[in-house]
Amino acid sequence: MTDFWFYLKEGINHILDLDGLDHFYFIISFCILFSFKDWKKIVGLVTAFTLGHCITLFLSGLELVTINADTVELLIPITILLSCLNNFYVLLKDKQTKQQLIITYVILLVFGLIHGLGFSNYIKMMLFDGESIVLPLLGFNVGIELAQLVIVTGLLAVISILQLIVKSHIKWVRFGVNAIIFLLVLRMIFG
Repeated sequence: MTDFWFYLKEGINHILDLDGLDHFYFIISFCILFSFKDWKKIVGLVTAFTLGHCITLFLSGLELVTINADTVELLIPITILLSCLNNFYVLLKDKQTKQQLIITYVILLVFGLIHGLGFSNYIKMMLFDGESIVLPLLGFNVGIELAQLVIVTGLLAVISILQLIVKSHIKWVRFGVNAIIFLLVLRMIFG
């Protein structure tokens, strides 16, 4: 069980590492449209994402799936850009339908599969030859989920405070934050 706690801590550290800002950008990009009253939807979105990368981490750990690391490193920021583009669409349309939310769950599951491939190289480097992958993967994924929920909670707190300050202009604050993330990710790709 020691392995579980070690890898749980590694999962938390991996998400909260300031050298990997793509994690922050992605989490913000898919939560920016919500507030605390939507907490059930957000937990579902975070869990769909975690489920996706859990699947690819497991398949990759068993060496059933392999993809070029450079390809994955390009696909990850593309998923963030796509999430931001979806946000622009929803913000400009001024509402999100139930059907769009269901599509967002599916998209996050697929994006989780892609992000999991990025995590797979990281966790493979940490495993020892012959070490079982079950507890490490479980611990790592639980750590990732916990860290993501911490980021989401912080983001929702900031959004709640901003809603009190700017009231009816919160849509444009969300639009601006989404635009900043979009530009930062473009810079990651082309910078």
